[in-house]
Amino acid sequence: MEAPKLRGMFRNVRTKPRTFVFKSRHLPDSRPEWDERKRRIDAEIAKEKGEEIPESNRQSDIRFRRSSGAGSDSVRKNARRANIRVVLIAVVLVYVAYRILIWTEHAEFGEMLEFIRDNG
Repeated sequence: MEAPKLRGMFRNVRTKPRTFVFKSRHLPDSRPEWDERKRRIDAEIAKEKGEEIPESNRQSDIRFRRSSGAGSDSVRKNARRANIRVVLIAVVLVYVAYRILIWTEHAEFGEMLEFIRDNG
């Protein structure tokens, strides 16, 4: 009779552990925008080092900001309009609540309750 093979206390470090690689059906393996970005960054690095850049890799510098802040003005206008809308809605709601309070102070609920008691 042979002894059962039990797993050892120490693993063999030389073996590669199991891994999981997910390959999506919906996304292509090539990433053109990442390849383009990498090519531009490599061109910038080569330019800083003073190396010659091939004509196919030359493009304008990378810009992180929009030109002259044109987009920020529209963002501010939209935010201002939204704030004015919120304030107007709040004023209307406060006015409606005030009118309801005034109405409840002057309303005679005793007559309504008697009507409900008699007919209900």
